[in-house]
Amino acid sequence: MIKNYLKIALRNLMRNRVYSAINILGLALGVACCLLLALYIQDEMSYDKHHKDLDRLYRIDSHFQTGRGLDDLATTSPPIAPAIKEDLAEVESSARLLSPPGVTAGFIKRGDNVFYEPNGYLGDSTIFDVLTFDFKEGYPKKALAEANTVVISERMSQKLFGNEPALNQVISISLEDTLREYKITGVIKDTYKSFIQVNFIISMTTTSGWGAYIQSKNAMGEWAGQNFVPAYLKIKPGHSEEEVEKKMNQLLVKYGSEDMKALGFTKTLSLEPVKDIYLKSSIGQSPRINYLYVIASIAVFILLIACINFMNLSTAKASKRANEVGLRKVMGAFRSSLIRQFMGEALVIVLISILLSVVMVEITLPVFNQLTGKIISLDTKNIGYWLAMLSVISMVTGIIAGSYPAFYLSSFQPAQVLKSKLNLGNASGRLRQSLVVFQFMIAIGLVCGMMIISQQLSFMQNQNLGFDASLKIVLPLRTQQAAESYATLRKELEKESLIAGISAMDYTPGNRILSDAGFYTSGGTMDNAILINRNTVEEGYVQLMDIKIIAGRAFNSNRASESQSKVIVNRTAAKKFGFEPEQMVGQPLFFDWQGKKYSFEVVGVMEDFHQTSLKEVISPVLFEMSARPNNSRYAVVKIKPGSAKESLDLIEKKWKATVKDTPFEYFFLDEHIQKQYLEDKKISTIITSFTIIAMFVSCLGLYGLSSYMTERRFKEIGIRKVMGASVQQIVAMMSAEFVKLVLIAFIIAVPVAWYGMTKWLGSFAYKVSIGWMVFALAGLVALAIALITISFESIKAAMGNPVESLRSE
Repeated sequence: MIKNYLKIALRNLMRNRVYSAINILGLALGVACCLLLALYIQDEMSYDKHHKDLDRLYRIDSHFQTGRGLDDLATTSPPIAPAIKEDLAEVESSARLLSPPGVTAGFIKRGDNVFYEPNGYLGDSTIFDVLTFDFKEGYPKKALAEANTVVISERMSQKLFGNEPALNQVISISLEDTLREYKITGVIKDTYKSFIQVNFIISMTTTSGWGAYIQSKNAMGEWAGQNFVPAYLKIKPGHSEEEVEKKMNQLLVKYGSEDMKALGFTKTLSLEPVKDIYLKSSIGQSPRINYLYVIASIAVFILLIACINFMNLSTAKASKRANEVGLRKVMGAFRSSLIRQFMGEALVIVLISILLSVVMVEITLPVFNQLTGKIISLDTKNIGYWLAMLSVISMVTGIIAGSYPAFYLSSFQPAQVLKSKLNLGNASGRLRQSLVVFQFMIAIGLVCGMMIISQQLSFMQNQNLGFDASLKIVLPLRTQQAAESYATLRKELEKESLIAGISAMDYTPGNRILSDAGFYTSGGTMDNAILINRNTVEEGYVQLMDIKIIAGRAFNSNRASESQSKVIVNRTAAKKFGFEPEQMVGQPLFFDWQGKKYSFEVVGVMEDFHQTSLKEVISPVLFEMSARPNNSRYAVVKIKPGSAKESLDLIEKKWKATVKDTPFEYFFLDEHIQKQYLEDKKISTIITSFTIIAMFVSCLGLYGLSSYMTERRFKEIGIRKVMGASVQQIVAMMSAEFVKLVLIAFIIAVPVAWYGMTKWLGSFAYKVSIGWMVFALAGLVALAIALITISFESIKAAMGNPVESLRSE
């Protein structure tokens, strides 16, 4: 029986080659897209699965109610994690894993091997009790127990020692302070995927530099401020997240209430599951899970469109198989056996499509990896997931694509069929129309989404940021020697004609300012203080960056005077204090700390600018000047237009002559700022690419339907031509039905797309408005593509010789 079904299925495939090819190619494309996107989703969801006891691991987040509203940080104060472990019996272990504020890379040296290494941390010795890392060398329990020890990644070990063992070797590291020696006590394998990317971890018990500061009395006594320390907990079995949250906030109130009152804000703590951080955390980012929902929807939509094509063509071809069904029923065939036969035929097409889709995936996977920035491969690690997805997609596609045609075809009554009285037009026609509408509704919705996402990205890339990022080369001053050499380097570069200017700062645009304080004006107190981000800049920075001064003045070159509590604030800060920019100039600002009152004078007000991405609202910002010229973390050099290569060569030469023991490193500021949107660009590219594929699959089905309609109305077209109809009239007649369906799909798709994209744009503080032109253009694109697709067969039929169609009459 199965052999007979298979033989019939293959005969039908060969008899209807065009429709079979459309079905197979459409389904194969749909399945291949679905598989590729499923692999992407699986890769995204595989992060942090390597941690032992993952369901009991949490990060401590801090939430602040301040004068500017509610702020959330994925960090907390230095003493909180150790105190929670000490005081709460529900907590099994705690650890801090700190990347020093503003330090984007560590300076590494071993002999003549010198380089910068990003993703460097200081960690408690208990970090490997909380978070799991697979060690290639060394033992997790003892790795960071002693001072001046370091655990490095397998990749870093390769850079330093090649294939030789790294354990117990000594290297020198600087985290923007003095170069110090550390003994390597462990090497971590590079096999995990995590929201924390680790290249090296220095022991927190180190008695100098950042380690010494974290362990100092001042830092360990700070419960309200100094919120720059990421901290993690492992809760004992049988205890809930809510239970621990309640007790640790009681602990915070016990030790930190006075500090919070003095700083003028309220702070609370919460626990965020480690398993949710990569995909679901909304602190400082849009949750990645939202993008996965979009990608999963696209995968499902493309597969649905491919299945709709199959159903449309199968029901459209029903008239050609009506006699077969009638004869089989007369010969005694049950409806159930006919259903099995037609489902079997559908599964044959599905299986052929699946095999073709696997080939497509293998061929396109390198391109897909380049598109997404992933390294996805079909290997033993994901073979189970791969086979499961293939099985599920095969079954679902077979059932969706084959069920209605099977039930529909098997329902024909033999008497009506054999008397040629069976009317196949109404029911199947309405179904085909509904499916075409649904198909183009999805396609139009995807096109709308693609266009709005593209508009938003273009808006972010071209928006006036309030400063000029072009022609700016940033030099990180990662070592103490580099910072101390800045003044000399500046003098040397200012002599050169290629250099338009040079200044320095602690936080470059594109990076969050991690230093802040609560300020109040005359007559106020810390209870109504405004939290302001503080950036230390050098003289000339405002002018160099083309930040507009709207009242007062910028800093001058008199460091002795300017560093004495003179500050420049932005428009948002002035507004928060209740002053117009002109009124703000000359106003005193104050903040209190540990019984002492600090005072500042506003000498200028600058226009608002975007320090971070356009996803975030502009915050109050304050510029101040350091009393010493060697305190900055970055130097920024403005070059003359068209001189990038020559200027870089010159800057490198001057650097090497001035800062002899620190490698030259640089980045262009405009490129650095655009990196904030890499994730959005990547998702936009994925959506655009697969939207185009969805449109192609839709048109593939539409072409099949138009071919069938042309074939059915072949004689009618011949008669119309004999009666004097023009080619344009016949093409218009053939296209009218499909145009109507596309217009209905457009009417349904617009409100759905508007709602979805409004929700997506809600994650951006600054965004484009959704205009009617987007939807009109999406509808026109869909209509134009549909007309072009239909026109091939319509024009061919309209231009044919009517004698050929009427010869049999």
